[in-house]
Amino acid sequence: MAAEHHHSHHHDQHGWVRAGGRRGRRLEPFLLLLVAEGEGHGCALIGRPNELGVAPEGVDVGMAYRTRRELETDGLLASEWVADGGAPRRAYAPTLQGRAALAEWAWLEARLEDMREELRRVEAAPAELSRSSTAGGSE
Repeated sequence: MAAEHHHSHHHDQHGWVRAGGRRGRRLEPFLLLLVAEGEGHGCALIGRPNELGVAPEGVDVGMAYRTRRELETDGLLASEWVADGGAPRRAYAPTLQGRAALAEWAWLEARLEDMREELRRVEAAPAELSRSSTAGGSE
């Protein structure tokens, strides 16, 4: 009997958003960014996302470490054991694929901000239109 392949990736075309994930859509790229900045351990993985409201329900240590492990499993992070005078620990770094995912995330965030700005303009437009239509009147 052939072995079944049980592991499947639930990524969309962007490589980092997991449809239906409970963590919140921004946690994965945010943790990837923290690791790229050299903050892949402990308090930074929980504190910074919570300070900025990355996940509306909050980020706990288990959620942060699971997400980091998933990023590694998906090939976006690599790790190795290091012992720099203290107890051995895992050091993490983004892979080339992880850096590409971060660049795409930044591009998508910029497009979202463009859309938000356009939405603000559209929301402001009806008030301007209603004022101009009542000023001229209709007969």
